[in-house]
Amino acid sequence: MDIGSLHFQNPEAFWLLLLVPVLIASYIYRNRRRKSTIKFPALSIAKRAVPSKRVRFRHIVPALRLAALCCFVVALARPQNAMEVEYTSTDGVDIMLALDISGSMGTLDMLTRAEQAKLGVMNAERMLKSGNYWKYSRLGYAQEVIAEFIQKRHSDRIGLSAFGSKSMTQCPLTLDYGSLLEILKASGDLAQDSVYASRTAIGDGLMNALARLQKSEAKSKVVVLLTDGRDNASLVPPMRAAEVAQSLGVKVYTIGVGKKNGKILSFQQNPWTGEISWGEREITPEEGIDENVLKAVALKTGGRFYRAENKDELERIYSEIDELEKTEIETIAYARYAEKFYPWLLAGALLILLELLLANTRFVRIP
Repeated sequence: MDIGSLHFQNPEAFWLLLLVPVLIASYIYRNRRRKSTIKFPALSIAKRAVPSKRVRFRHIVPALRLAALCCFVVALARPQNAMEVEYTSTDGVDIMLALDISGSMGTLDMLTRAEQAKLGVMNAERMLKSGNYWKYSRLGYAQEVIAEFIQKRHSDRIGLSAFGSKSMTQCPLTLDYGSLLEILKASGDLAQDSVYASRTAIGDGLMNALARLQKSEAKSKVVVLLTDGRDNASLVPPMRAAEVAQSLGVKVYTIGVGKKNGKILSFQQNPWTGEISWGEREITPEEGIDENVLKAVALKTGGRFYRAENKDELERIYSEIDELEKTEIETIAYARYAEKFYPWLLAGALLILLELLLANTRFVRIP
């Protein structure tokens, strides 16, 4: 039997509370039947006598006895505090996020009209020097969406590798999502480093992620690779890396970001004054991603290829991957009980002592 947060191990003890109205009725009946006589010289003076406080509060003694009885009944019912303990067993999914941090990821081509208008009125030179424009770039949006993806996962180990001209592991597989999110946030600093910014090593980035999954015993192993360019710096070609992924049983989802064509917001420098201002330029064919390679890598490993030209599309892609790679979780709940009858037992004993004290002092009866 449960009442609120308390569990009663012996609820049948509450039947004893039926004695309470019986005892109250018996007490009232006995008081009405009781007759007392007293010799007094003048009846008129006796009629004017006012009952003292002791007489008016004489019912406190039996009330204390009844309250003590109620406390003893509750204690007999054995109230317990139920604390639920859950043990979760999961097959788990190990996910490595491979993120392109090459310089082209700073391109401002995924802006909404409102964001483009907002940037257009800001000081371009100040934005460029401070680096604040990065949060509106391909990389900025990717970081934001990936962070949301990480926060949706539960009981899955997730790691992060970054690649530009070189590849590196930023965070190995971990369940510490808080630290992972901080590392992801700081990855934008590497994109401004010339060591990583100049070229794109997609194959090496994938191999770095696979190295972290090599000894994984998870039921499902996944790499989500995001890039905006073509492989032009890898020691290991992307298709060779895909073969390694296939042999390890790793599924690779590839995501290409950026517009295919059209105009994009960019920084322009006046050749005479050196002043930095906002402008627009056409996307060149060389800037496009190598869809054929990314599709082939995904197909080879049983994954999928996606293309995102704006933030909304990118969010839908990661949401779909999140649904495709759900973890099977089995939760077993146990209840641990802590005895809570001691306070009731103590309260009952104290009420009995108080009743005995008052009955033999303040409210003592003289036959």
